[in-house]
Amino acid sequence: IPLGGGSVATAAPSPAPQPKQSSPVPLTGGGTDPRYGTCREANAHGFGPYRQGVDPEYEWYRDRDHDGLVCER
Repeated sequence: IPLGGGSVATAAPSPAPQPKQSSPVPLTGGGTDPRYGTCREANAHGFGPYRQGVDPEYEWYRDRDHDGLVCER
């Protein structure tokens, strides 16, 4: 109980930090899938595979086995 009729100042709670979400990077232009940070994310959202020379999205991801396909399931 405060003495002297004063009030106790309380700090407003700070907002909780927002969790980091894996969201696609918006692209300009038409016809391409959303760009994700990894093939795993693209696959989880139902996208891929992409073929070299056919799909512009191929260039966004690394073809580790050099078979001309990325984001293979």
